Amino acid sequence: MSDQWIPPSQQRRRIDFEALGVRPGRYVLPDVTNFIVTENGSREGAERLHDYLDGKTDLASLQPAEIDFVRQHFLDAAAEQLQKCIAHFESKVPRRYASARPNAIATAWAKSVVTSPESTRSLLVVGPTGTGKTHYAYSVLRAVAETGSRNGWASYTAADLYAQLRPRTGRDSEATFETIAGTDVLFVDDLGAAKLTEWTEEVTYRLINHRYEQCKPGIFTSNVPPTQLRDALGERIASRLTEMCERITLKGDDRRKGMAA
Repeated sequence: MSDQWIPPSQQRRRIDFEALGVRPGRYVLPDVTNFIVTENGSREGAERLHDYLDGKTDLASLQPAEIDFVRQHFLDAAAEQLQKCIAHFESKVPRRYASARPNAIATAWAKSVVTSPESTRSLLVVGPTGTGKTHYAYSVLRAVAETGSRNGWASYTAADLYAQLRPRTGRDSEATFETIAGTDVLFVDDLGAAKLTEWTEEVTYRLINHRYEQCKPGIFTSNVPPTQLRDALGERIASRLTEMCERITLKGDDRRKGMAA
């Protein structure tokens, strides 16, 4: 007999969403008494559903009508959760980037973040000014929302990040740091744009190092060429970004100049 204690919640069988054809997620379980009033419902069926949802039996123990009942409940729950995630994204994204739509790479990365966040490398999006780095990063965040996952996300420009974390009277900057550093998916725009000081380097290092050590995925953009990251951010930060990130390079002319013309 193993001497390792396993919490009761982990001893139960997990719902096999793949077998049900439902997007994985954290959903409220159905009320089995509702099954009794369906066309094919019965008390025996409700009892079987109760045992299944309690992790005592597997999907094969259920009758077809009972499987349909469970599947439909979770399909409805997944659809509702998806709409909430997209609505939350659209309420938080800056208006200019509300039209950002993910490409195949962004969608694949978002799915990986949801299914295996600790093994998913962050994204470092680099390129000259005006090549669409911020637009691309928000398209990735939309892809995260489109998974229907409840993964939290936060976005900051580097300048806004430093403003949030700068010590001030009556504000606990350390608590703010912990909240930002601990978010599921963090987007920091324009790394290296601010003047490097001892304080900004230390704050950036702490943030990047926390994400690095905790294997938390993020999205970072920078106008700084990869070969100059060490000069712009400091060697410690550049080293960690290089190891923890997949690099995406955007090329082209400054789109803003064309719009102004």
